[in-house]
Amino acid sequence: MDSKTDYQDMFAKLNLWLWGVPVFSLVSMLVLYFSGENTALFMFMNAGMVYLGDAFWSHITILGDTVIAFMFILPFVHRRPEVIWRFLLAAIIAGLAVYLLKNPDVLRPPAMLEPGSFHLIGPALRHVSFPSGHTTTAFLVAGYFCMQAIPAWLKMFILLLAVGAGLSRIACGIHWPMDVLGGMLFGWLSAGAGIWLGKRWKAGLNIWFQRFIAILLTSAAIWASLKYNNGYPGTEVMQWIIITVCLALSAPGQFRLFSKLAGNHHASKREAQ
Repeated sequence: MDSKTDYQDMFAKLNLWLWGVPVFSLVSMLVLYFSGENTALFMFMNAGMVYLGDAFWSHITILGDTVIAFMFILPFVHRRPEVIWRFLLAAIIAGLAVYLLKNPDVLRPPAMLEPGSFHLIGPALRHVSFPSGHTTTAFLVAGYFCMQAIPAWLKMFILLLAVGAGLSRIACGIHWPMDVLGGMLFGWLSAGAGIWLGKRWKAGLNIWFQRFIAILLTSAAIWASLKYNNGYPGTEVMQWIIITVCLALSAPGQFRLFSKLAGNHHASKREAQ
């Protein structure tokens, strides 16, 4: 009986982490749509969040940058190949969803509101408003890790960072609340879909594919640390720290991953002799 209760508790917790965010975002989107208060809520939130300062929101918003987000899976190279494979599948699903949903005719706040009537941080982007790409990425990462067997406090911290990244898009004045809620929904669902698909389709667990991904991610990290401009001045140090730390954490796994290649090569030579 105790084991059955434990199983039910585990199942309930999984459902909460799997469905809590998408249900909240979907219900909120429906309320916002039927109330017609999308613009009013944007103005209220944008004005209120200005007190935390441009530097704060600029640093939070880059957590949803796709280039930065991909750095967070670097430490799992060789250690957890299934993590990288499932995350890549989730990212592809999220990318397709955003690509299909983005409409150039759906305008962002800078294209619809008078200059000076709201607070703007960074570039004044005007088109392809729904859904927020940064929020989708942030909740893709958060959803992915929140569906893993990690402590609840860590899940809450990751979720809080994702919420901050979503809110930052309103604080920066370039997305409506509806865009952010859409990003929450599609990012989280994409994470779940990637995990589900990755458990059934294991093609990416091949060691040669893992080596290819390791090289690709490492090359992207080096390029980003030297050349990438995320569009928010003053965040270069934080960007460099994230990339450098993730690269450093990946080094032991990468060494083992590619030393196996060298070991196999030497073993083949000995056999040939």
